[in-house]
Amino acid sequence: MHPPKKTPPPFLAWRLFAAATTLLLSLPNRGAAAQLLPPWQKQLNAEVKEIESATERDLANPAEWMSQAPAHRIELLEMLGLDPLPERSPLNAVIVDKLDHPQFTVEKIHFQSRPGLYVTGNLYVPKERKKPLPAILYVCGHSQMKSGEISFGNKTGYQHHPAWYAMNGFVAFVIDTIQLGEIEGLHHGTHHLNMWWWNARGYTPAGVETWNGMRALDYLQSRPEVDPERLGVAGRSGGGAYSWYIAAVDERIKAAVPAAGITDLRNHIVDGVVDGHCDCMFLVNSKRWDFRKVAALVAPRALLITNTDKDPIFPLDGVQRVHHGTAQIYKSLNAAGKLGLLIAEGPHKDTQELQTAEFRWFKRFLADDPDYQALPASKLFQPADLRVFKTIPADQKTTSTHEWFVPKAETLGFPTSSKAWKGEAAQWVEKIRKTSFAAWPASEAPAKFQLLKTKTLGEETLAQFLVQTDSHSFEPGDTALIIHGQTTQAAELVHALSSNSPVKTNASVSLSIRIMDEFSFPAAVAEETGALEHSRSEILVLLAPRGFSGAGERGLTAAPWASSPKESTRIRRRFMLTGATLDSSRVFDIQRSLNKLTEVAPNAKITLKANGPQAVNALYASLFTPRVQRLEIESMPASHEAAEAPDYLGILRIVDIPQALEIARTQMEVVSKP
Repeated sequence: MHPPKKTPPPFLAWRLFAAATTLLLSLPNRGAAAQLLPPWQKQLNAEVKEIESATERDLANPAEWMSQAPAHRIELLEMLGLDPLPERSPLNAVIVDKLDHPQFTVEKIHFQSRPGLYVTGNLYVPKERKKPLPAILYVCGHSQMKSGEISFGNKTGYQHHPAWYAMNGFVAFVIDTIQLGEIEGLHHGTHHLNMWWWNARGYTPAGVETWNGMRALDYLQSRPEVDPERLGVAGRSGGGAYSWYIAAVDERIKAAVPAAGITDLRNHIVDGVVDGHCDCMFLVNSKRWDFRKVAALVAPRALLITNTDKDPIFPLDGVQRVHHGTAQIYKSLNAAGKLGLLIAEGPHKDTQELQTAEFRWFKRFLADDPDYQALPASKLFQPADLRVFKTIPADQKTTSTHEWFVPKAETLGFPTSSKAWKGEAAQWVEKIRKTSFAAWPASEAPAKFQLLKTKTLGEETLAQFLVQTDSHSFEPGDTALIIHGQTTQAAELVHALSSNSPVKTNASVSLSIRIMDEFSFPAAVAEETGALEHSRSEILVLLAPRGFSGAGERGLTAAPWASSPKESTRIRRRFMLTGATLDSSRVFDIQRSLNKLTEVAPNAKITLKANGPQAVNALYASLFTPRVQRLEIESMPASHEAAEAPDYLGILRIVDIPQALEIARTQMEVVSKP
C-alpha cells in the first residue's frame, strides 16, 4: 500500500507565518517602546491589568473558590456556549471496522454528539486485560491529514499517542475535531472569515470540541473494557486547550495532561499571541476570566502542564504564570503532589520529552505505577487505514455547526404588541445590560471633556473636545466630540462641558447629536460645509466613539485605529478576550457622552442620529439614556448576523436588532429609514 499524498505544507506555512507574526507583534509591547503603543493597545493593556487583579482576588481564598466551583463551572459552560447543556441524545455509535495489531485492536468508530453532529474516532483496546482498564481520551490539535479532497482526520496525525496507551495497559479513544476531521467544519470564523456574529451568538468552536469530548467520555463509560472511575484526558496545541476545558467542566476526568494548550491573557492581548490562534482556543470571555481560573477548576485532580521553552504561541512566561497561580490552589488544598510542570526544550512541536512525561503521568495517577519509565511512541498505521467514513453521511450537520450549535433567542418569547413591550422594556434593557455590556465600568462617574480648540465662524462657534468615558481613555484615538452652533447658545454649552464641574446651561436648546464613523468624521474635522450643516435653531454635536479620531497640535484629526481589514480583525479579537467588543465599547462611549450632555443641558431636547453600523450602536446607547427624545437611524443592518453589523457578546441569545428597536420605541420617537 502506497502512503497517501499529504498536503500539510500550506497549513504548516500558515502556522509558521502566524508564529513569526506573533513574535514580531510582541516586540513593540515591551520595555521602553511601551510609549509607542497605539491607543487601542494601551486601553486593552489596562483592561488586562484589571482582569489580572480580579483573578488574583478571586483565587486568593482557595477554600472559597472551591466552595463556589459549581457556580464557576456554570460560568465557564456559559462562555463555551454550553449553558444550558445540550440534551444528551442517543450517541448512535457505530463500529465501522477494526484493525488488528499484535497487542491491541483499533476500532474505527463514529457517534453523534448531537443529532447530525458526527464525531469520528479510533478506539485502541489492549488485547490483554483481566479487568476493566483506565481510559484516556485524546483530543487532537491542528494536524491536517489529507490526500487531495479526502480528509483522514487529525486523529491519524496523533495516532502514536493512543497506540502507546494501548500497548501499556490503557484503553484510548482519539477523536477528530470539526475543523480538521473527516467532515470538515470551521474553526476560523472571526480569525479571517469575518463571522463576527459568532460573538453575538456566544458561539465558539471550543464549546463544540468540549461537548464532543464530554460525549466521548459517555461512550468510554459505556464500554465494558473501561473502568469508568479512571478516566484521563490529554491533547496538544488545540487539543491541549480542549483538554483544559474538558477537565475543568467534567469532573469524571481524574487526571489531565494538556500540552501547549494554555497561556494567560497578558500573552494573548499584551504580547499579541492571539494572532497566532484560531477561534477554537478561546471561550467567549463575557465573565472576564484570565485563564488561570480554567486551571483552578481542575484542582485538586491530577494535572500535569507541559510546554516547550521556545513555543511562540504559548510563551514560556505566560505558562509559568498560569502554573504559579494554579500551584497556590493545589498547595492550599494539600494536593501539591498532584500538580506538575514539565518544560522541554524546543519549538511548538510534539516532542518526545513531552510525550514520555504525559505517559508517565497517567501511569502514576490512573494505573498506580509511579516508577514507570515510558519510551517514546511511534506511528504504526497509514492515515488512510484509520479513516472511518468511506462516504460522508448525507444527514451530517458538522459543516454547519456554527449556524445552529448555540441557539438564538426564541422569537416566541418576545412581547407581541407595543403595549406589551412597554410593560416589559425595563426588564429587557436590564437583561441586555447584564449579558452583553457586563464589561462596562461599574462606576457611573460622568464623562470628562478636554477642550482642544474653539473658534468663532461669523455668528457661530465651533469647539473640539476629547472625551474621557472611562479611566482607560482620554488621549487621541478615544472618543471625540465637535460642537457647532449659534454662538449665543453653543458658547454656553462649551463652557459647561469644558469646566468639568457642576456647571449647567438652563437654555431650552435642541441638540442634534450625530454619531460619526470612519467615513463621516474626516469631513467633520476638515470643517467641510456639508458636514456641519444644521438648522440654526439647534446645536450640532458630532460624536465619534473610540477608534475613528486622533489629535494633533491643530486639534482633532481623522485617524482610524485600523488601517486595514487585517488590523481591524486583530483589534476586535483582542477586545473579545477582555469581555467586551469594540462596538460594545463604542455604545458605552455614546451612552456616557449623552449622559454628560443631558447633565449639563437638562432642558435640552435631544435628537440622536446615525447611519449604517453606527446606527446600531446609537440604538443600543439610547436604551440606556432615557433623556433622548428622538432617534433617527438610516441604512441600519437588519440583524446582528449581518457581516457589517456590530457584535456584542451573546446579544443574539437575548434579542436581535428588530427587538431592540421595539424597546426603543417604548422610550422615544424612532424614525428608521432604509
